[in-house]
Amino acid sequence: MPAPGELPGRIIIRGLRCRGRQGTTPAEQQQAHDYLVDVTISVDIADAVAKDDLAAALDISEVAACVREEVARRPRVLVERIAADVARALLERFEPVAAVQVKVEKPEPAGLDAAAEAVEITMVRAPRSARAL
Repeated sequence: MPAPGELPGRIIIRGLRCRGRQGTTPAEQQQAHDYLVDVTISVDIADAVAKDDLAAALDISEVAACVREEVARRPRVLVERIAADVARALLERFEPVAAVQVKVEKPEPAGLDAAAEAVEITMVRAPRSARAL
């Protein structure tokens, strides 16, 4: 049960198009690919609801920028690592976030031989302090 004055909420961004480098070989890691990222953020929205003011809300444009920056930041071998890095970056940058779920989809991945297929990974993370409870 939430504490008095708390209003747990979820903010969801779906299909955020990001460019990044990922692959199992150095040559694959040099080519940029499109990724579709879904982010679900658990956060207290009581202040935003009470004030009806953008300044009291989590800025979704900053969330989107953080996701895009993290996906593009460096090459990785696994899509799983992209998801973990995005989750970590969101938890570090946005203090009021209670938990985050990240889904990364790589359209048309090598090895499936079908243009309409995709591979995706979903990860849920909470700040270290919440995981210790």
